[in-house]
Amino acid sequence: MARSAGVVPEDLKRVKKQIASIFIFAILSALLLPSGSAAADDQFPHYVEENEQRYEAYQRRNPNVPYGRMLAYVNAKVDKDIYSDITTVENPDKIYVIVNQNFSLPQDYEPGDLVSIGNTFMLRKEAARHLEKMRAEMLAQGLRIYVVAAYRTSQTQTYRYNNALANEGRYYADTRIARPGHSEHQTGLAVDILQRTGDQYMSHAGFQNTREYAWLKQNAHRYGFIHRYPMEHMDYHRFVFEAWHWRYVGPGIATVMHENGMGILEEYYGTYLAPEVREKRAVSQTQESRAIDGGS
Repeated sequence: MARSAGVVPEDLKRVKKQIASIFIFAILSALLLPSGSAAADDQFPHYVEENEQRYEAYQRRNPNVPYGRMLAYVNAKVDKDIYSDITTVENPDKIYVIVNQNFSLPQDYEPGDLVSIGNTFMLRKEAARHLEKMRAEMLAQGLRIYVVAAYRTSQTQTYRYNNALANEGRYYADTRIARPGHSEHQTGLAVDILQRTGDQYMSHAGFQNTREYAWLKQNAHRYGFIHRYPMEHMDYHRFVFEAWHWRYVGPGIATVMHENGMGILEEYYGTYLAPEVREKRAVSQTQESRAIDGGS
């Protein structure tokens, strides 16, 4: 008997595999890549509709960045070229203030609560208190650190940046030294830390290989400090890797970042603190309260 016309078994298997692949891709797309502003808005409270085109453009250039993190980065202007869209922060005294290439402090800003931490260095009072507690715990475990930089004035930062610019060029200066007004050291909340062994002081090179650095990575958040410029996020904070630079943001924020794998302050800012995100979250909370209360 002649075989009836139609799909042969090998072709049928191939078609089934193709259908299965399409089905799986559709499920994954629905779960991982929200389509349309409504879907994204429901799943990600920090989705801001007016940033939709920037989200799409940034995601095309950075397809490996998780969707929620990508939203945060764009909200924090990580998609903008450095020093291209500068906002002067309105809350320079807040411990969570963001200062980077596109967020600047007011001109000649100086914190009002600086205290000495020894060797002519100063930090804001709250940061200094937590640093001292952290150093005491480390010392109890046989780990010794010392401070090599803390608060800097705008004038000092101007000198450092201009010196690097004149001697090394703009790329070197912009990836290693913040421009005046854009330095975390000017907030009085940033500190550069290195290892001390007996009377020997380690240079910046190699600090990431020390027990002190490993301890800080695992425990600094309990004292309110975050590693500000980690190697794995250089494409997003856009400075060179600095194992020694630690920033005080308070134990609450630092712990949230640590527990949720937020590698840089920009991600936290873009998820919770950007003005348009704060406004949206406030509206959502008000609407939820009204629904619970039965009001309108």
